[in-house]
Amino acid sequence: MDYLPYSQEYMLAVSVMGGMLLGFMWDIYRFFRHYVKLRRLGTAIGDVVYWVISIYIGVELIFDLSYGSVRFFILMGFMAGALLYFYGISRYILRAMIYTADAVIKAVKKVIRVLIGPFRYIVKQMKIFLAPFRQRYEKAKNKAKKKYKFFKFRVKKVLKNRKRVYNERNNVRKRNRRRTKQKKKKGAKQLERRTKNNSLEEKNKQR
Repeated sequence: MDYLPYSQEYMLAVSVMGGMLLGFMWDIYRFFRHYVKLRRLGTAIGDVVYWVISIYIGVELIFDLSYGSVRFFILMGFMAGALLYFYGISRYILRAMIYTADAVIKAVKKVIRVLIGPFRYIVKQMKIFLAPFRQRYEKAKNKAKKKYKFFKFRVKKVLKNRKRVYNERNNVRKRNRRRTKQKKKKGAKQLERRTKNNSLEEKNKQR
């Protein structure tokens, strides 16, 4: 790329305009943050992006003006342009941008309301027309819920009664089994005693 020799006055003027451009870019970032609420992480990322872009633009301007040699009056020009912008016209430009954006947003909202108005009216009339059916549906729904709860309660009660009856039967069976076992034991003991008595009696007779 061929570079043309520039006078110091021209380089100073361009550096001042570059500082004002960086200030305008900062106002655009502030304008964006006015409508999009960024958190700490988003704000930190936005700041880093802004400074990266600003450094890139500043370096490109320095290369175009002075072939990459950093001169003191160019840096002063950037600073003077930024100060002139922020303490001069920044507040008015930012207010104008916000005012214009608010006006556009309001106009768009009005247009959307006008376009959606007939649909809202139709929906409202449909709600009025369907209100009795909705009430019937709600009543039927509540009845179905009550019936389901009552049915659930009855099922739980029946299952609980069945479980109780089943447990009682099991207890009766266990008792009967215990009794039969006890009777068998008693009978076996009685037989043993009888056999012993009979054997003793026979021995006595033999004597």
